[in-house]
Amino acid sequence: MICGYLACTFDLLNVGDLDVIAQARDLCDVLTVGVYSDELVLLGSGLPPVVPLAERTALLRHVRGVDVVVVHDEHASDAAADRVFTVAGDPVGRVRLDAIKLVPRRETASRELREALAPNLQRGVA
Repeated sequence: MICGYLACTFDLLNVGDLDVIAQARDLCDVLTVGVYSDELVLLGSGLPPVVPLAERTALLRHVRGVDVVVVHDEHASDAAADRVFTVAGDPVGRVRLDAIKLVPRRETASRELREALAPNLQRGVA
């Protein structure tokens, strides 16, 4: 059984996030998703998340393919994972040399959501 770990902001959950989750899940049997803490998002991007941590974690608990949701902060460990995934262009999280880089293949068609995400996308966080 291959255990995977994917950490990301998951702010304003969108089809790009769902695509990355599906890609990670295709490469492992059990997927743990780490949701960046509000403090880590602010530290890494200079902006607070739009959606609070409690809501982001609650949403991800209902996403198909996600087995476990944890808070990913400066003390988080992905040591138990066989495969660690990172999202291309994500400046917030630590990058392991052996991490598998995932690139979202889809983006939201919602003009309003793209505009709301724009400040974070310019910094590489979504």
